[in-house]
Amino acid sequence: MITGAGSLEERVARLRRERGLLTPAELMDLADEGVVVLDPFSVIVSRRVRLHPENVLYPGVVIECDEHSGCLVRRGNVLHGGTLITATGGGTVVIGARSEIGEGGARIRAAGTDAIDIGDGTRLAGGAEVTGTSRIGSGAQVLGQVSARSVTLAAGHPYTYPDPDGRGAVLKGFGRALGIRLGVGEVVNGSGDFRDAPVERQRIYHPEAPHLA
Repeated sequence: MITGAGSLEERVARLRRERGLLTPAELMDLADEGVVVLDPFSVIVSRRVRLHPENVLYPGVVIECDEHSGCLVRRGNVLHGGTLITATGGGTVVIGARSEIGEGGARIRAAGTDAIDIGDGTRLAGGAEVTGTSRIGSGAQVLGQVSARSVTLAAGHPYTYPDPDGRGAVLKGFGRALGIRLGVGEVVNGSGDFRDAPVERQRIYHPEAPHLA
């Protein structure tokens, strides 16, 4: 229960300021900088987060960054409801441009010495989680309830590119992916421990796709 003097909006604003968060009014003011926040009362963004223009934040997005950490979201991303991004205790999160994050939920969490670097045109969806010091290269994807820790996924074209041999690397399925390193056009479709699953070419799942290389 929110107590104290003032209207509901004033009390919500006070609670957020006390916790280093942008108020609903300040979130709406981001529109002047080209950031679209569709529901400022359900979106939580720390004051230390840097949001570039053309980002779209759906209801239920949370981006938290403490005073010892850093979080940068470059332009043109879509953050769906259920997206949680946290940088704590010195961790850093950098998200490139034009990515699709959180359709079906996604968590990106950097703590301590962790540094998470997510490139341009990536896709994290279906309950994906990225932790540790991880590099999700441009065009790469983490799909499904995959807990990816300290992984390196090679950059390539985005998933819309017609030739799968040129696409960024992919982790999909469900389970734990620890220390996995994948090259361009590669995929691991795991269930459980991803280290037990084979590394495959994405073309296996798209046999009729053209060869453009």
